[in-house]
Amino acid sequence: MIDISALWGAWSGPLWAAGGAIGAVVRARLQRARDQIDATAQALAIVEASKKTIAQLTASAERSLAFEMAARVRDASSLDALADLHVLAISARLRCHDVEFRAGLPLTAFPPFPTFPAIKTARACGAESTVGANPTEGPGNITSAPYKTDLHEAR
Repeated sequence: MIDISALWGAWSGPLWAAGGAIGAVVRARLQRARDQIDATAQALAIVEASKKTIAQLTASAERSLAFEMAARVRDASSLDALADLHVLAISARLRCHDVEFRAGLPLTAFPPFPTFPAIKTARACGAESTVGANPTEGPGNITSAPYKTDLHEAR
C-alpha cells in the first residue's frame, strides 16, 4: 500500500514551489490587468475633462459672439439715430435761415457740421484713404441708405 504521509513528505516541497511559482505568475498577470484598467480609467478621465473644457470654451465663444452681435446692433441703431439727428439739425438750420431771409434779417452764422458719416482715413482703418469721397457711397459709408441734406428741395 502507499504511505500517504511519506508521499506527502517527499513531494510537498516541490509542489509548494511549483504552486508558488504559478501563483507569482498569476499575481503578475492580475497586476498587469489592474494597471491596464487604471491607465484606461485615467485616459477616460482626461478625455472627460477635455470634453468639459471644450464645452466651456465653446459656450464662452458663443456668449462672446452674442455680445459682439448685440453691440453691432446697438451701434447700427445708434448710427441711425445719429443720422436722424444730423438731418434734423441741418433741417433746423435751413428753416432758421429761411425765416431770417423772409424777415429780412441777417443770416445766423452757424458753425459747420462735420460730415456724416465720418470719412475714414488711411491711418484709422489701414486701407487707402477715402478723404474727399462721397460719404453716402463706397467703403466709408456706415449707414444703410443715403440721406439728403438739402431740405429746401423737398418743399
